[in-house]
Amino acid sequence: MLPESVSLLMAQFPFQFQPPDFWLPTLETILTVLYAVAIRGYLIFLLIGFVIYTTTYGDGFGKFFVGAGFFLYFAGPLLVNLFAQLATIELVSFETATLAWTNLVGMPDADIIYTIVWIGDLVGAICLLTGAILYFTKAAGDLESKGKSLIIRSLILFAILSYFHFAPFVI
Repeated sequence: MLPESVSLLMAQFPFQFQPPDFWLPTLETILTVLYAVAIRGYLIFLLIGFVIYTTTYGDGFGKFFVGAGFFLYFAGPLLVNLFAQLATIELVSFETATLAWTNLVGMPDADIIYTIVWIGDLVGAICLLTGAILYFTKAAGDLESKGKSLIIRSLILFAILSYFHFAPFVI
C-alpha cells in the first residue's frame, strides 16, 4: 500500500514511465553477474580481507572485506533471486552465473583464488620476517609489541592459506 503523498505525487507527474526495450535483458545480466559474485566471489573477498588484515595497515578495511565475504556467502544468492523474482525475470541459475563470471572476469575463479593465495603467501612471509626483526629489536618496547602482532597475524594468515594449498589434493 502506497502512502497518500506518493499517490498524489504520482498523479501530478505528467509522463508515464515506459522502460526501454533493453531493460529486462540488462537487468537479467546485472543480476546474473551479482549471483556469480555471490557464489564465486565470496572467497576472493575473504582472502583479500585476511591479507589486508595481516599487514596491520587497514584493520577496518580488512574486516570489512571479510564481513562482505561472509555476507555474500550467506545472503547473496537469496537476495539476488529475490530481486529476480520481484523484477519478474527468470531465476538465476548456477550455469548462467558461471558463464557470466567467465565473460566478466575472463578467467576461472580458481585461477584468481590461487593468484590471491600466492600473493597472500608473499605478504605473509614479508610480515613474518618483518615481525621477527621488530620483535628481536630490543631498542623500544613498542617495536616488540608491533613485531608480536605481525607474527601472530601472519601465522593466522598462513593457517588460512594452508587450507587452499591442501584442498585441491583432498577434494
